[in-house]
Amino acid sequence: MSNRMPTGTVTLMFTDIEGSTRLWEELGMEVMLPVLEAHNTILRQAKDNWLGYEVRSEGDAFFLAFSTATDAVHFVIEAQLALAKYSWPEVAGKIRVRM
Repeated sequence: MSNRMPTGTVTLMFTDIEGSTRLWEELGMEVMLPVLEAHNTILRQAKDNWLGYEVRSEGDAFFLAFSTATDAVHFVIEAQLALAKYSWPEVAGKIRVRM
């Protein structure tokens, strides 16, 4: 896990759950809180695996920094694969995350 902001030339990454406002309105807190917790756990694990730095997170959005573009791309691949494999609640459908 990286606790320090990378320096020099860095790659910045922004993520968010597609249509999250609509999902919160339609599904409510009972469904979306566990969805958000799973999403956050998956993204943070992938970030840690690729030595990313969490600049900020708010709601379902992350702002991350990586020392190299290659690490950022590996983060995206790992995170998207983990998100695709996760057993989301049926009512939530397939959660899509933009990166």
